[in-house]
Amino acid sequence: MKKTWVFDLETLDLFTATFLDKDSDDLKVFVISKTKNQKKELFEFLSNEVAGLIGYNSLHFDSQIIEYLYRYPECTALDIKNYASVIVNNNNRRPDVPEWNLRHKHLDLFRALSLSTKAKRTGLKWCEFMMDLENIEDMPSQKENSNWEEMVLSYNLNDVIATKELYLRYIHEIELRKTLTKREGIDLLNCTEPDLSKKLFSKYLSKAMNISKNDLSTMYTSRDIVKVKDILFPYINFKTDKFKNILEAFKKLELNEWDKPEFIVNQGIDIVFGLGGIHAAPNNVIVKSNDNYIIKSLDVVSYYPNLAIKNGICAEHLPKDIFLNLYEGFFNERKAIPKSDPRNYILKILLNSAYGLSNDKYSFLRDRQVTLSICINGQLLLTQLMEDIILQIPEAKLIMMNTDGFEVIIPKAFVTIYDNICDKWQKLTNLELEFIDYNKMIISDVNNYIAVDINNKIKTKGKYEYKDIPLYKNKSHAIIPKAVHDYWVYETPIEKTIKNHNNIFDFCAGVKSKKSDLKGAVHYELWSVKQGIINKEKLSKTVRYFISKKGGTLIKFYETGDYEQAEAPEANGKLIKDWKVTYFNKSYKLDNFEEYNIDYSYYISKAKKWIYDIEQKEQTKLI
Repeated sequence: MKKTWVFDLETLDLFTATFLDKDSDDLKVFVISKTKNQKKELFEFLSNEVAGLIGYNSLHFDSQIIEYLYRYPECTALDIKNYASVIVNNNNRRPDVPEWNLRHKHLDLFRALSLSTKAKRTGLKWCEFMMDLENIEDMPSQKENSNWEEMVLSYNLNDVIATKELYLRYIHEIELRKTLTKREGIDLLNCTEPDLSKKLFSKYLSKAMNISKNDLSTMYTSRDIVKVKDILFPYINFKTDKFKNILEAFKKLELNEWDKPEFIVNQGIDIVFGLGGIHAAPNNVIVKSNDNYIIKSLDVVSYYPNLAIKNGICAEHLPKDIFLNLYEGFFNERKAIPKSDPRNYILKILLNSAYGLSNDKYSFLRDRQVTLSICINGQLLLTQLMEDIILQIPEAKLIMMNTDGFEVIIPKAFVTIYDNICDKWQKLTNLELEFIDYNKMIISDVNNYIAVDINNKIKTKGKYEYKDIPLYKNKSHAIIPKAVHDYWVYETPIEKTIKNHNNIFDFCAGVKSKKSDLKGAVHYELWSVKQGIINKEKLSKTVRYFISKKGGTLIKFYETGDYEQAEAPEANGKLIKDWKVTYFNKSYKLDNFEEYNIDYSYYISKAKKWIYDIEQKEQTKLI
């Protein structure tokens, strides 16, 4: 009976192929080397036992290697290695065999989880770090040991186990894509989120326009210059000079593709207007509601999609009535579906992606005027609402502002007036607002804060996130944001949270050997002293470690010969602390947690620094 297998290939001086059944522990391993040739067994396995394959970056690499084996059945391990080098060293090279023509159906988690996109590009090793897997070591060097083949097979299996774990943790997303593929009649299994949006938009829009998908794909509107005065909504109106001046400054703009204007207005805090949206926040403050004042937060429902729908914004090359009716249909369908329903997530992607696709030179939704219309009018309309609240409510103060909403603190006696202002704005714009009342906000800046609402529901953002962090981000030293979070929210002492915590992975950090533009390739070494001799150990490209009382010094080396010590804070150019680290790429579990020799003082000092940055300003009172 044919099954679906998780797999990975290694293409070195020997070739290894490891397959693990997605539903059991069944394992198949094949080797091609100077002393072994298991190609026949591999081909028989692929023909008789494989219904589908699950890999990581398999569409551009592993699947192509398998196809190469079929095309050249007499190839050697060296031939395979050379072909693999051609693939790896040509980033823009298209696969020799497209997905639709592969002999086996592939699920590529690199693409299906959108980890191949520019903004989220993530390697398997980093996924292993983010998932707290046991072993995230690199490929062993051939010079290390005579049992190299055994070591390569062990490494190969480890990556397969990691890929299977990744699949199991995100199986709900894969099942959603399977369901969607069946329902829509389009293969969406290996689509990144932007590609998924393009395919679905293409299907529905071409059908609505009664043209082929190919004809639609050639359509776009190109503009050398966009005159902002021609795209501003006529009902945007300000009462104070500083915001009138901002409106006039926008009206004067004639934007080409490279222009990135920015305007700043102070409203107690600096409000920054630009082509990336609006943002404003104080640095290192705490704001609290009390008996007399309350923090009010509002967001516009599906702000960018609804700006387009309600104001008739559409790419010039598309029929406006058809596109906007289709787009509004997506919004209404999503509104009727619970957020817990996977379809809601897909419709959210469709709605939100249209804005990005309007500025994508490869998209049939491309029209930069659409992008600018939504972005500029969006921030001005939001500012208009904020201005009305500040002007009409005594003592009202802006706390924070971002792309689709803001927070203000107002006297409780004026809540009715606040509601009336918001109602008037909703009628003016035909947009809908969502509201939250907060008890407390701890703000480092616009991208890093904790907010506790009146029902004690907690929102964390940026550096304060410590759980369920997306794979493409960095969860290093997660115990620090947890300790700070518990201090602000539950008044738990920092020392108590840190010293009572017993998940070693939350004390770990991860670093990657990224290439420096100025200093070239980077690698990490662990320096330690043994019997009076300095031992230098070159580490994996992805390094996991924790701060310990015993251990070595983590050194970052550059291709130029320059180096610097990691985890070595300086003051006035002088080293003030030399933290030791334990290299933890191959993790181990100890029955007695104290035996890890964690240097708690590091984590406590870092957490207290976060707190001190806020408390030192004595801004723990009402703004």
